[in-house]
Amino acid sequence: MMRLNPYRIGFRTIKTAVGMALGIIIAKLMGLDNFASSAILVVLCIKHTKVHSLQAIISRFVSCILILVIGSIAFSYFGQSAIILGVIVLLFIPLTVVFKVQEGVVTSCVILLHVFNAKVIDIHLFINEILLLIVGLGIAFLMNLIMPSLDFKLKQYKEEIENQFTKIFETFSTTCKAPNPSLDMSFNQLQLTIQKAKSIAFRDVKNHFVRNENSYYHYFDMREEQLELLERMSKMIQNIETKDTLLTKISSLFLEVAHNVNSNDYTVLRLHSLYEIKIELEQLELPNTHASFRTRASIKQLLNELEEYLEVKSQFGSLKLHKDTKSTIFS
Repeated sequence: MMRLNPYRIGFRTIKTAVGMALGIIIAKLMGLDNFASSAILVVLCIKHTKVHSLQAIISRFVSCILILVIGSIAFSYFGQSAIILGVIVLLFIPLTVVFKVQEGVVTSCVILLHVFNAKVIDIHLFINEILLLIVGLGIAFLMNLIMPSLDFKLKQYKEEIENQFTKIFETFSTTCKAPNPSLDMSFNQLQLTIQKAKSIAFRDVKNHFVRNENSYYHYFDMREEQLELLERMSKMIQNIETKDTLLTKISSLFLEVAHNVNSNDYTVLRLHSLYEIKIELEQLELPNTHASFRTRASIKQLLNELEEYLEVKSQFGSLKLHKDTKSTIFS
C-alpha cells in the first residue's frame, strides 16, 4: 500500500497562495489581457530568501523584456508560426546565458506565447505585457519581503550544540576518573546538527539586503572546528590505560569547561589551570612501565588538544548579535 508523505503548510506556501490571488485580482482590475499569467510570475519568483528573490526578479524582468522585443520583431516580420516560435526559443536561450539571466527562461516563454497568440502586435500589447510583469514581479517581491525571523531557530541550535558539548566534557571528566579504553563516542549527529545550523545561518544572511555576514555562522563554524578537537581528545582518552596522578586534576578541568561551554570570561582561567597542569606534568618523574608511558603520552597530547580548543574559543570571543534598526520585514 502506498504511504503518503506527511506535509505541513509552510510560510512559503501561504505566501505563494496569497500572492497568486492578489496578482490575478490586481491584473484583472487593471483590465490587462492574459491577467491570469501574473499568478505564474508570482509562483516563479517566490524564493526562500529576500536576496535570491530580488536576483530572480531582476533576471526575469530583463529576460522578459528581451523576449518581448525579439518576439514582437520576429513575429511581425516572419509571421506567428510554430516554426518561428521554435527558432526564437532556440536562439533566445543561449542569449540569456550570455546575459546571465537564464533563470528567466520559463517566465520569458510565458510572455512569448502571449505575443504568439496576439491578434495584433502593437504598442498596446507591449504595454500590457510590461504591466503584467510589474504586477506579477512586484507582488512576488512584496511577498518575499515578509520573511519569518530565523533568530529563534538559530538560538535553539546554539543551545542544543552547547548542551551536547557539555555532555561530551562531562563524559571526558568521568572517564579520566575511571579510565575506560573501550570508550566509544560518536560525534556524527552533532556534526550534522552543526551543518544544519550553518545552513540556516547562511540563509539568514540572504534575508538581508545590507548585511553580508552573520555572527551565528561564524559561531557555528567555530564550534565545528572545536568538534574536530573533541574527536581527537576522545581518541587520546581512549588511550589512557592506567591511573595517573594528574588525571584527577584533568577531570576537574574538564568539568569546569563543561559548566562554562558558552562563557568566554572563564576561558583565560581555564587556560591558566591548564598551564599549571602542563608545568606539573613536566616536573613528574618518567613512568616505569610501558602502559604508564603510553598513558602519560596520551595525557600530554590531550592537554595540547584542550589548549587548542580553549584558544579557538578565546579568539572567537562572544557571539555578537546583529541589532536591526529597522523592522525585520524590511531589513
